[in-house]
Amino acid sequence: MIFPDGVAYLAFAAISLLTAVLALIMTAKLAPGRAAPDALRPAALRPQLDLLHRYEFREGYLLSPVAEGDAFLPENADRTGAYDMLGEVLGGLHPDVPGCMRALRKRGEAFALTGQMGDDRLSVSGRQEEGRLVLSVGPAEPGDGRAVVDGQTFAKLQEEVGDMRAILDATAIPTWKQDDERRIVWANAAYLALAERFLAGEHGRASLGWPLPQVFGDQVTPLPAQGTVRRCSLAAADPDAAAWFEVSAEPQPGGAAICMARPIDRLVAAETSLRSFVQTLSKTFASLPTGLAVFDKRRNLVMFNPALVTQSTLGIDFLSARPSLVEFLDHLRERRRMPEPRDYRSWRDQIARLEEGAADGTYQELWTLPDGDSLRVTGRPHPDGAVALLFEDISQEVTLTRQFRADLDLYRSVLEDDAAALAVFGRDGQMMLSNAAYAKLVGG
Repeated sequence: MIFPDGVAYLAFAAISLLTAVLALIMTAKLAPGRAAPDALRPAALRPQLDLLHRYEFREGYLLSPVAEGDAFLPENADRTGAYDMLGEVLGGLHPDVPGCMRALRKRGEAFALTGQMGDDRLSVSGRQEEGRLVLSVGPAEPGDGRAVVDGQTFAKLQEEVGDMRAILDATAIPTWKQDDERRIVWANAAYLALAERFLAGEHGRASLGWPLPQVFGDQVTPLPAQGTVRRCSLAAADPDAAAWFEVSAEPQPGGAAICMARPIDRLVAAETSLRSFVQTLSKTFASLPTGLAVFDKRRNLVMFNPALVTQSTLGIDFLSARPSLVEFLDHLRERRRMPEPRDYRSWRDQIARLEEGAADGTYQELWTLPDGDSLRVTGRPHPDGAVALLFEDISQEVTLTRQFRADLDLYRSVLEDDAAALAVFGRDGQMMLSNAAYAKLVGG
């Protein structure tokens, strides 16, 4: 009776020793960067896989103890690098684990994944809990499409989903997801409100139900390219109630896409008002006899009126091509519509003076052209570094002034040659004109 008991004791001791050795071998094989190959996974490891492993970290440091013979971490693991070590080991269960663990550490995003180790299905989950990061690894029993997930992680995931839904419903930007056949599979509250506003009447009902219609219809077929926007509008019974949006799309796997429609009613109204204002200015400038040339901050021509075409004799095609200030003045010189410079250096200096003077509003010169015409050129600064040049044809004014001065010189000459003393006084008694005989008479 004693012998069999001793044999049993020795057999039990041998089995225990073998189990411990195999566990150590398996722990070494599950060291950082490698998961245990299925063919080498001993049966003694299965009790470890049937248990829930919980690892708690704070600021990257492992807080929880490591059990002897832990299937995923060695007992003497470096606690400052255990998080990265787990990421490498658990990456053998599911390729998305390392990325999810980085997102958990960086943004606190919870996750739950199911991986495979031989015939065993394991659940890997992570969450943020009271300032700590918690990783859980345990069995995931398949059945009717269900898998076991750590309850606290599942609750955290549900909380995050609820928060995301609340945030998306609170935003004023209509957002929706559509599949590869353009069917709406999800939409936020702003999109639902938009559909109720513009499409409920078309579908003959007061409210819309599932499946939801595509609000923008063919306007988003095909979808805008990634990184671009497409301007779309929704017409209403009242033309003033039409809505404008900029639609963007972010491609998703399988041909799906997440789309967003940013309201731009104010932008469109501002653009309409600006166009109306520019048209009004254009009509006003068109009737001005003064030539107008507006150059932007890069010194390209952005606006001109018909009077400039007449005074500069430059073609509309050239002016519409938005020439630079230097090109504009160069063509004026070729057309002999500006004073001929004495040399190239003085020509460049003249351009520099014109640009600098126009920028601070001090440039004003009289251009006497080779054909006898005269232009008064004035520079005016505009917001954002733009400048405007005004070309006023004063040829008649200059001609009349010259004629008047010539006549006045002639009259003076005649009076000076007259022997009779002559003086002209104004209404205020002040002498306006006299000749030499008068001056001699009064002793002046």
